[in-house]
Amino acid sequence: MIQISDIVKQFPLMSETRGKKIEPIDWAIALSLLLLAAFLYIPMLGNFHLFDPWENHYSQVTWETMSHNSFARLWYRNSNRFWSKPPLLFWMQMPFFAISIGEFMGRLPIALFSVTFLFSFYLVLSTLFRRRTALFSTLILMMSPQFFMLSRHIMVDLPFLALNTMAMLFLARFIVMRKTDVADKIWKIPRRNLYLYIFYFLEGWAFLAKGLLSVSIPGAALLIYLLLTFDFAIFFSWRNFKHHLIGMGIYLAVVMSWVGYMWYDGGFEFIRIFIWFHHFKRAMGVIHKPNDLYTLYVQIIGYAMFPWSAFIPAAIYHFFKDRTKTSSFRTHILLFSMFVGPYFFFSYSSTKFYHYVAPVLPFLAIMIGYYLDRLFSASWSVGKKIEVVVAILLVAAIGRDIGNKYGIFAHLITFYNNRSLERVPSFDYVIAITFTIFGLALFIAIINDKFRKNAIRIMFSVTALFMLYYFAFAMPVISRSYSLKPLIDKYLEVSPKREPIADYYKWFRRSSSFWLKNDITFLKKDKEKSVLRFFNKPGTQYVIMKKSDKKRFSNLMKRLGKTVTLVKKGQKNLLMRVSGKGRALDENAVKKYRPKSIPSDAVSSHAIFDKIAELESYKIIKGNVEKRDGKLWAKAGQTIEIDLYFRALQGNIPKDYMVFLHNEGDKKDMRTKGDENMAMGAYPTTYWKKGDLVRHPLSVRLPANSKNSYYIPYIGLYQEDYRANITNFKDVPNDGDNRFELMRIWLIK
Repeated sequence: MIQISDIVKQFPLMSETRGKKIEPIDWAIALSLLLLAAFLYIPMLGNFHLFDPWENHYSQVTWETMSHNSFARLWYRNSNRFWSKPPLLFWMQMPFFAISIGEFMGRLPIALFSVTFLFSFYLVLSTLFRRRTALFSTLILMMSPQFFMLSRHIMVDLPFLALNTMAMLFLARFIVMRKTDVADKIWKIPRRNLYLYIFYFLEGWAFLAKGLLSVSIPGAALLIYLLLTFDFAIFFSWRNFKHHLIGMGIYLAVVMSWVGYMWYDGGFEFIRIFIWFHHFKRAMGVIHKPNDLYTLYVQIIGYAMFPWSAFIPAAIYHFFKDRTKTSSFRTHILLFSMFVGPYFFFSYSSTKFYHYVAPVLPFLAIMIGYYLDRLFSASWSVGKKIEVVVAILLVAAIGRDIGNKYGIFAHLITFYNNRSLERVPSFDYVIAITFTIFGLALFIAIINDKFRKNAIRIMFSVTALFMLYYFAFAMPVISRSYSLKPLIDKYLEVSPKREPIADYYKWFRRSSSFWLKNDITFLKKDKEKSVLRFFNKPGTQYVIMKKSDKKRFSNLMKRLGKTVTLVKKGQKNLLMRVSGKGRALDENAVKKYRPKSIPSDAVSSHAIFDKIAELESYKIIKGNVEKRDGKLWAKAGQTIEIDLYFRALQGNIPKDYMVFLHNEGDKKDMRTKGDENMAMGAYPTTYWKKGDLVRHPLSVRLPANSKNSYYIPYIGLYQEDYRANITNFKDVPNDGDNRFELMRIWLIK
């Protein structure tokens, strides 16, 4: 039996267009594609709300990082430990958010990146295939639903897809050239070697876009290629391996420019969380994320590349048909491996977001473009006509499915892929008419040879028109189910004094946090005490909730004697006004935590949090602590009791802040902590009046058998996952992560 590897070895790796340089006509075609992509992608970028969960979430990271004058350290909800994603997306947004913060500016860098990628995609592809193959491939990718959705969506996936794809194409150029012509140099570097170095350089930036996928995806592709061809020399022969070593050095130089700094800044904890937790545990399914059968992505690709997905079976077949007797067979195996390797990697991962499969789309587009180029440049045999009939049937079947699953294109780029959506009445008619024309053009081409050139023009034109329709009419309606922005706008209108507002939720909804710049309290439905404490205050408050939670919430407010009225109804959520006297505070309990003055022997602190409260001082009231040589010493194994003294810098504080304690040692051994309601819940910050002095008791435990030489009790204010800013951080000791260093206690063991 003849093996693929045996066939490959029989033919040199040179195709009919291999080695061609980019000519003026290629630049003209690429520029035309750039302008077309800009026309399709950039208008109406601000035509629809930012989607939860990611668009608002990532935009908030960018805004907060900028507000803290930071760059490498990413901030989220006033903590600089946002370690789940690399920084490239946020760096891309920063110059645009410096101009204006909103939907259009947030998405513009993604769209521009996509447009530039399509320009480059064509240019490099035109050196691997005929120009028309490269042109068709680029147009198919440009007009594939998942790609055009990602190109207008604030996510890390499009930058990664673009960088990884271009890297893989340069790797293909390296493998295709096979031999190094010492006279063919760029910047004094042999062209073939330069292509390999560019591969590693771009994958380094792909790491800064989405982490270790920059290793696993090309690794999976190359593994399939090596198994099919046994072309191990391309990597392991010393002639090539020494250049791979240089390339790895380039990759690490790019990656470590950020990872090295963060490792130094955050210690091994950064590596543990960013690499181990957010990469390996995510792949293993330890982080609770969606999973499904390994066949899921077959269905998703059908939607993600519609209507071009109708040609995939024939395209893959013809990508190899008769290529065993041509000079470009090995190249076809390589590009096929760049599809099938990552496809199986994602299919067998225990975390399956619909958009994870997007990196395979460019290589499917290449195979489809190759097929359509040959299909529309030759006479059609009976077999080819049957293939076109099958494609027409697939367009009809998948199109009908999309008509029934109205929101599937939005689901391709969001976590909430089962959410029912408000329909656009015209959608069913438009999709039916558009792709009936698409199928009809193919059908006429079967019976009329002269119509075929017009058929391909019609196919691309109606698909482009559908894209424009979708973003002009469907996305503004769909986005209302993925954003709280309409309710936020209404709150800002009816509450000029900015009365306290809460989000009554089960799973954190990030859009309210972004648009209100953290001035919102998050109240979990299963923590009734926190809910009651927030609303148990005279006056008016507002709350955002799901429609299904209205009855439960109203019953809670009845216990407080408060009235709940509807302000605005959204697609799935409500904005409600809560008013009434509420229950009075227990004045006897409050007195314990409302001293008239600070003890004269208290130690000054003067840390200011969110400009609403100042930790003026603290006093050790219990514990064997002594001061010598300018240091505080205490016996290990004891608990030290401390009183903190806060001064209210303003009244009508919108958040119900809690006090956190992180007691950490120099050897990072046996960390202790303690979180408590302010003043033990007796006097919440939402009741404070400007000038109030509030005492909060604190217990600091010093473990007996720790390896630490000393402990630092870090103090701060927070509400849910929001941490209050230390606004005078330059004047007080802190760790740079909004944790105030209360003292340093050296251990007597």
